[in-house]
Amino acid sequence: MFAPKAIAFDDQVWFALSANGPMTEDSRLLLWFDGHARYRDGVSDLGLTIIRPGLGWRLTDTTKVWAGYARVVGRRNNGPNVEEDRAWEQLTYPVVGLFGGSVTGRTRLEQRYIDGADDTGHRLRQSVRWTRPIGASDWSWVAANEVFINLNNTDFGADAGYAQNRAYAGLGWKPVPGLGFQFTYLNNHIDNPFGDNVKNNNFTVSMSLRW
Repeated sequence: MFAPKAIAFDDQVWFALSANGPMTEDSRLLLWFDGHARYRDGVSDLGLTIIRPGLGWRLTDTTKVWAGYARVVGRRNNGPNVEEDRAWEQLTYPVVGLFGGSVTGRTRLEQRYIDGADDTGHRLRQSVRWTRPIGASDWSWVAANEVFINLNNTDFGADAGYAQNRAYAGLGWKPVPGLGFQFTYLNNHIDNPFGDNVKNNNFTVSMSLRW
């Protein structure tokens, strides 16, 4: 009989900074950057960093295509770092109005190159995000879900199929035009091919710049 895998738990804090906008005023060419620092093991240790620049093209006022590069470094407690280069492409778009707010989508493809591995990992990430202003204030409700699907098997351990899910909810704050903050609880479930599955309880803080 099939026995479900055990689950390992961790409490983490994730910090993020993002910025995007047109190359010049009214330009269809867009700039993108996001950076991340994620603390694990009960917030005692820096576990992962990401630097992700890119370029985009505005198809309409609300639909944009993007492509770029990411450098990802995973820090192990025992052993060498896991260093990864990624190429990525994505589409961002509106979906629907819902419960007084708006739902937007992001569909991202990634090509993953792990130092020391021969295979290229191909991954799909599908995200939907809902936001709703809280009255006439600078605050808003935020909720989102993102699912990760590996598209192939690799020699670095990725198995084709479901890889992980991230669901979060919390508050957004825009004190001035173009500057936003987000404070959320994020539940992260990871399918681990090497052992117990992982469920992380994360507090996330992010800052975004838009122009």
